Amino acid sequence: TIGVATHHDGMSGTERQDVADDYAQRISESHGEVEVGVAMSLQKLMGTDARFDHCNCNSEGGQNCLNITVCSTTTGVDQFSVAAWNPLGQAESGNQILRIPVTGESWIVKDEATGKTVQAQVSAIDKRTLELPLLYINHFGVKKEDLPKIIDAYSNKATHVLTFAAEMPPMGYKLFSATASTSAVAAKLLAPIKATKTTSRRLSARDSPTTVSNGVYEVSVDPSTGLLTKLKNLKSNLETDFEITWGWYNSSDGGCTTGIKTDACSTQKSGAYIFRPNSSTVFFPGPKRTPTVDIVKGPLFTEIYQTFSDWATHVVRLYEGSEYIEVEWTAGPIPIDTPWLPASSIGDTRFDNWGKEVIVKYKTSVDSKGAFYTDANGREMVKRQYNQRGPSYPPLVVHEPVAGNYYPVNSMISLQDDTEKVQLAVITDVSVGGASLADGELELMVHRRIQGDDNRGVQEPLNETMCGCNDRGAAPGKMGAHGHEGDGGCVCAGLTMRGRHFLVFDTIENTNAVRRQLIEQLNFPPTLAFSTDKVETKSPSFSMLSKAMPENVKLMTITNTYADINDGKILVRLAHLYSIGEHSTLSEPAVINMSEVFANSGLKIKSATAWSLTGNQPIEAMDAKKFDWDIVDVTGGKVKAEINANGAPFEKRYPFDPNDPRLMITLRPMEVRTFFCEFE
Repeated sequence: TIGVATHHDGMSGTERQDVADDYAQRISESHGEVEVGVAMSLQKLMGTDARFDHCNCNSEGGQNCLNITVCSTTTGVDQFSVAAWNPLGQAESGNQILRIPVTGESWIVKDEATGKTVQAQVSAIDKRTLELPLLYINHFGVKKEDLPKIIDAYSNKATHVLTFAAEMPPMGYKLFSATASTSAVAAKLLAPIKATKTTSRRLSARDSPTTVSNGVYEVSVDPSTGLLTKLKNLKSNLETDFEITWGWYNSSDGGCTTGIKTDACSTQKSGAYIFRPNSSTVFFPGPKRTPTVDIVKGPLFTEIYQTFSDWATHVVRLYEGSEYIEVEWTAGPIPIDTPWLPASSIGDTRFDNWGKEVIVKYKTSVDSKGAFYTDANGREMVKRQYNQRGPSYPPLVVHEPVAGNYYPVNSMISLQDDTEKVQLAVITDVSVGGASLADGELELMVHRRIQGDDNRGVQEPLNETMCGCNDRGAAPGKMGAHGHEGDGGCVCAGLTMRGRHFLVFDTIENTNAVRRQLIEQLNFPPTLAFSTDKVETKSPSFSMLSKAMPENVKLMTITNTYADINDGKILVRLAHLYSIGEHSTLSEPAVINMSEVFANSGLKIKSATAWSLTGNQPIEAMDAKKFDWDIVDVTGGKVKAEINANGAPFEKRYPFDPNDPRLMITLRPMEVRTFFCEFE
């Protein structure tokens, strides 16, 4: 399953739909087995027989999927427990927000480790979210009289979202209980703090401009345009113009790229492998309209709902005191036809089945001078320049002004004003394509629905549906009516995506400090397990670590997978989170005292030896085989200057002494090291 999950086609989407379905099934089945193991581990650690369930989107359709606010275990009940496991090892990593679907608007949340009630907020689930599970319905062959029953079966039975701030220990869990405040159990709690209800209102075009704030950021909204207008960091006293907009590029069917005078003609279509729009025009997502704005307020967070069309929406969340702004976007179902735009036609047939490449754009007044930065596999940031390539490449001849400036974004894209020392960083929860096509702007491609094959080997269009049926019965590269299959039919909504971005706007120094921590929190969130049983435990909180990891160090791996071929030893892998020059203090070499970190009973370290990164040979054996390369900078020093732009590299590895009882490890910026350790 790990091989499938990390296969290049599986990650990039360059496989046929039947292969994607097979990947999804294998990953889901394996994830189900892992969930059973997690539940058993929690039972053992807590010393309880309570049953734990999960809502990780592994059920059929939209059942039990927290990403769309569906969880049967926490819905329709007046009491449940949630065990939140924090996979991160830093001290502050456990301070995170949990959002859980519930029924009813009156709830009390209790921290079982401290016995105190926790501040919480309850808000009604929005209409867009409630509609998402219904997109999984295949309407092919469904009789009109049967449809209400099917809709009821697929509907989300939750009515509200219960949100609270959880403080979890590093590499450990904490147990929380949630109780409907009208229940008999809630009446027994001492001085309970009820979850606060939110207030909601839709802005009218006649309303005056308004602002919302979380104490760190202030966002301004203009109801007349339906857009955000300003973003201010209150702590750093920095301000910028600010908009979040949606749009889409029309996929090329081959031909000439509009706006380029020479050498911009090709038969190449846009498809699974290739992004190629037929022009630089960004179309509005649907009939042109003023986006609607709804504001939901409460003491824990404030939300700004912006609706551009029925298939392009997002929510801007400002959690009180948070150093980031969350944008939860929802894209789809992307329509196949385009009736709101003029198109060629023959008789009653309109040729408007256009491929659509959907983007979210963040527009600011930051003077970025055509430069922006993207991460390389979640590690170092690489500088990009509009319409240029790096010093080791020949000069760029621009044939594709949009696609030619797109780069992979695995976890982060940013831009900055080096003169004013200000930066905007956008952190993603999935790998996407991104670009900065104008100063101060960042755009991320969040979804695609394409009607033609790009002839790169997939032999079918990128046109996935929510209920898993599409074109397997059609000829290669051809569309079936409604995605008609050879063994049945399909009348189903196009694939709909939901994801989150974290935005940071601050000084370069402050942004660089917090963005690495936010990458970890967004991509490695707490694992949640739910139980409606009474969880009786003497261990409502637990940490594997006796001391938290330094802020700039990640505990990447601790596994016994290779113990049987390494005398029972455990593989431990550590990584430095920051690169050279990224931050004045956090980019310094990091020192870890392994004897202090791993001193708990059951995980007390006895010995450690350094190995190669992959753990297939001792570090000394690897070093002895290294070849001393003669390096010549053929660019006349340009590549070397780029490497040294943020500071000279640390050429030599810090030695590790396995005989030192403290087992001290020093990591250079961005360094990843592997050890085989023996534990008591």
